[in-house]
Amino acid sequence: MGNERMQSELPDNFGEVVKGVYRSAFPQSRSFPALKKLGLRTIVTLVDEPYTSEHIDFLKENGIMHLRILVEPNKDPAIRSPDYVICQVLEVLLNKANHPVLIHCNKGKHRTGCVIASFRKIQGWRMEDVLAEYQTYSFPKSRPLDQKFIMAFDASQLSSLAQISNVKMWQSASQSKSLCEENSKDQVTSSNRHLPSLGKIRVT
Repeated sequence: MGNERMQSELPDNFGEVVKGVYRSAFPQSRSFPALKKLGLRTIVTLVDEPYTSEHIDFLKENGIMHLRILVEPNKDPAIRSPDYVICQVLEVLLNKANHPVLIHCNKGKHRTGCVIASFRKIQGWRMEDVLAEYQTYSFPKSRPLDQKFIMAFDASQLSSLAQISNVKMWQSASQSKSLCEENSKDQVTSSNRHLPSLGKIRVT
């Protein structure tokens, strides 16, 4: 019963990507008690919608680092976020010193979906599984341009970080253990939180 209640208080479209990595829609103040229980160290916001004073207080009270890395929505074929912006977000997710981490946009569907799909490609997921997960969270408004973006993203750009982090072995919430063994012995080797060096990132 307690778990059901906590789930109901979490942000819309909330999900566990892998142990220590979560995704959701824009978190509202009613979700703060449930988010606090996750012990978040980092929140990554993909949209320009401002945080309220309540959000700022929540971050400060819980020692959470807030990064804002703006990702363009895939609504116009002529406008898309360059790969290096997506890679900035993925660098944060790939460093366990930033975990537990929550990544969100407005509805947790499209921008978040594209980033998580790119993360799955780094994990070595089959494309049909990557797209199926995207569609699960974006339903009923999956965007063809999102799916085009996902298929075009070159996961090899982060192959070195993927090897260092051993991300292919991170247990995924939607995968069986036969596909992805739990890497329970993997520990954070650095107390320093990793910040990507490219592009413009706002830190709260």
